[in-house]
Amino acid sequence: MPDHICILSSVHFTFDVRMFQAEARSLARAGFKVSVIALEDPTNDDSEGIEVFSMPLPKNRFRRMLATLRVLRLALDRKADLYSFHDPELIPACLLLKLFTGVPLIYDVHEDVPESIRSKTWIPAALRISVARMYRLLELFAIRFVDGLTLADHAYKRYYRGANKLVVLNYPLLTYADYYHSLVPEDGDGPVLVYAGSLTALRGLFDMLALVRDLRTTRPNICLDLVGPIGSARERDRALELVRHYGIESNVNFTGLVSHDEVHRHILEADVGLALLHADPNYLRSLPTKMFEYMMMGRAVVVSDFPLWKQILEEARCGIAVDSSSAADVVAAVEYLLAHPVERELMGKRGRELVLGKYNWECQSPDLVDFYKTILARSTSTCHNQ
Repeated sequence: MPDHICILSSVHFTFDVRMFQAEARSLARAGFKVSVIALEDPTNDDSEGIEVFSMPLPKNRFRRMLATLRVLRLALDRKADLYSFHDPELIPACLLLKLFTGVPLIYDVHEDVPESIRSKTWIPAALRISVARMYRLLELFAIRFVDGLTLADHAYKRYYRGANKLVVLNYPLLTYADYYHSLVPEDGDGPVLVYAGSLTALRGLFDMLALVRDLRTTRPNICLDLVGPIGSARERDRALELVRHYGIESNVNFTGLVSHDEVHRHILEADVGLALLHADPNYLRSLPTKMFEYMMMGRAVVVSDFPLWKQILEEARCGIAVDSSSAADVVAAVEYLLAHPVERELMGKRGRELVLGKYNWECQSPDLVDFYKTILARSTSTCHNQ
């Protein structure tokens, strides 16, 4: 009977890239029985034998917190040999889970949570530092009961000195790499820019709309594909207001949440991939996951000139890094790539080669599987010695 691993989230959709597409599938292919408890996913992907227990999307933050109790109940029903959770708000529920079951617990850290809290607009500005500190105290207490940490970036290691941890980087899955050959881009009326991911002000949503406005004066058929959900109702309303104000309704396409197949189709059909994130502390030291996905699909990129991103870009020679706060610099970079199609294609090919050889999930997954096996083995050994 294979060991049963149960993956938990009250925030992420079931078929989340890191949680499901990368980690759950890798563990299932390694022979584990895997189940996932997460939010109902409208993309309706193939679970490939992984047990899925979906919860409705909470309508507000209060119900989102109550969802953690439902996750706890569903998790207890699974009677797994190991639980892995992916959200900071699940820490209290998972400590109870550890108390009730005694089985190993892994916390998968997706971001620099303290820095992220300092950027949360729904928390009053005067309280953000205090809330971030309170979270750190809770986390420091919780780590004593967690058997392992998997971190999405090296930047977070400074918080977890002495803990049993493994950095598992958010590189793209080569599962989608063959789309580069199997999908034939449609000929459009004009150049296409793409951004794939959650759409927020800090991730450059409003800046990209202004970019289209500026480019439209010389390229009236420019198109921007915004592939992903908008972060908040306020940001959605502001974005739609700007689209109307700029008169770019025919130039901007909001796809909403789509399947991973659709994400890669949109990237492949674009000329340039954008990642114009603001210089927020949570982004400055994080890996540019979007950039790697654009590179894998052979697309040149224009990205923020964060030191880590510039270093990767200089290695790959696959695009241009710019000061994302300078509208003129961003326009100039995009215009340059659109005006030089041969060079743009070479950039795309160089970036793709680097992802296929180095920056991909398949280089990370063996370490993840071994980490889980080691923790389960230690748990089994402890039980036998008691």
